[in-house]
Amino acid sequence: MSNAVRFREIDSLRGLAVLLMVMVHTAATWNPFNTVQDSWYAYIVAGLGGLAAPLFVTIFGWGLIKSQSSYRSTLIKATILIFLQVIVNLTSPHLYDTFTPGILSLFGLLLLLKPCIVNIVSKVNLAIMFSIFMIFIYIINNHVYNLQGINDWEIRVTSDSVETILSHLILTGTYPLFPWMIFAVVGAFLGSSITEGGKTLPRNNTTLLLIIIGLCYCLLTLIAADSSDKIWAHPTQGHYLNFFPANTGFLVGSMTGVFIFWMLIQDCRIMLFEGIGKISLTIYVIHFVPLTLYSNLENEKDWTVMEASQAVALYTTAWLFFAFVWNRFQWLTIERLIRKLSSK
Repeated sequence: MSNAVRFREIDSLRGLAVLLMVMVHTAATWNPFNTVQDSWYAYIVAGLGGLAAPLFVTIFGWGLIKSQSSYRSTLIKATILIFLQVIVNLTSPHLYDTFTPGILSLFGLLLLLKPCIVNIVSKVNLAIMFSIFMIFIYIINNHVYNLQGINDWEIRVTSDSVETILSHLILTGTYPLFPWMIFAVVGAFLGSSITEGGKTLPRNNTTLLLIIIGLCYCLLTLIAADSSDKIWAHPTQGHYLNFFPANTGFLVGSMTGVFIFWMLIQDCRIMLFEGIGKISLTIYVIHFVPLTLYSNLENEKDWTVMEASQAVALYTTAWLFFAFVWNRFQWLTIERLIRKLSSK
């Protein structure tokens, strides 16, 4: 497999991640319900949407270890990403305060911590590091109450002081450095390894075993949730897989999903999302604008869940065609602007 093919599949993975993020943001915006739902539809949306950010951050870590950018260039990129986070917040005032940290500010922090990540990758075994991290997260989730913040979206997007912003950046925000750094470190491990046949994800017994363990965990907890009438997975109220804050179950389940998607796209050569992957940052930033302008559409049209689902599917799919057209105008993308500013 050539280097070009390897990068093509990374683009496709990145594109899939952004498309899933568009889907989950759209589903959250055009939601005809006012209460927590535990239907299969809600689980499908939560499951796929919950994999979006882990996949995005893991691929970012893969690219981080591959990058040969100078410290100056890295610093410029980090600054731009943090600035873009503010732009996203300003275009989505119904969701975020102006200086609410998010996934782009997380990327900025990860860029600044690149030397630390490179050091971890070069000196620590992935399996040992991941196991220690899981135990650490479990202890925090179960014995250190509210260290990662409480299950309240409004508090997580509030940025009323410098102390709150710093807290959200590190521990209590939507995508805090801890524990989300783990996905970037795993991606960096994969990016630093040389696998047989030039594969970006090794297809060996270890990978398959990790996927099987993760699937078994998800299946057993789903059965337990169903038998005890609890919510299995949810952004803030999941008893087993919880997104805000990210608990142990979510980290295990989402990493399993990342490996499955990665293996499918790699082995089946699925390049459908490659175009989106090339301009993933551009799409991530601008997809909020239409959602903000039409954030109350489901109430104005009195949509049923089926009508809302169709709207989500149409809006999400539309970005595939958008990317197909926009890739002919690369000079208009945020990616090109960052490359130009950071190369000077």
